[in-house]
Amino acid sequence: MITITCDRCDKSLDVPDDQAGQKYACPHCGDINRVSDKTGAAENAPTASAPAKRDKASEAGYPPDHGEEQRVLRVRRCWFRSRPAAFSLAVVFLLGGIGGAIWSSTQDAAGWALYAGGAASLLALGFLIWWWIDRFSASLVISNKRTVQHNGLFSRSTSEVVHDNIRNVQVDQSFWQRLWGVGRLGISSSGQDGVEIQVNHLPGPDKLRKIIDLYRPL
Repeated sequence: MITITCDRCDKSLDVPDDQAGQKYACPHCGDINRVSDKTGAAENAPTASAPAKRDKASEAGYPPDHGEEQRVLRVRRCWFRSRPAAFSLAVVFLLGGIGGAIWSSTQDAAGWALYAGGAASLLALGFLIWWWIDRFSASLVISNKRTVQHNGLFSRSTSEVVHDNIRNVQVDQSFWQRLWGVGRLGISSSGQDGVEIQVNHLPGPDKLRKIIDLYRPL
């Protein structure tokens, strides 16, 4: 048996010898730890027969793929780029409604014009505010060990996939989404049949996939 200390909870773990040089999930906190070899040398230490294992994440300027868990980045859905046409139309209605209401109040115009302009601007403003709040209801947090999806504002739910268990990372983009650099990111693990994490309207989904791949055992 090999004895290691968990990076997160500092508990002593007895790991089978056949796990030497591999990653091991702590049964107490779920943290993913690198297992040293039997002599106590770190997995990344070079030997005469085996060269040091590359840490692709560190080489790319991100937190290393070992040690305690560190956040790499957190992303939320885009506001304007997710629906540029609808956003632009709402802004036009907002400005037009405000302008129409001001003009009708200074002219000898019918009262309905003032109410119509005010109603249009209020509806457009309410849509934009709702849209802004809704983008905070879903976020994706990528650490050096797992990817976690957070949903909800008042009530919260999460779904996470450990990078070592990822089976597939999907990126879906329509033609217009490719032009605006947004899209849907889906992640599934080897233990599940469906897509466990799926968030649409994320900025730079291809970049997010490449970051996740840095921490996968490819």
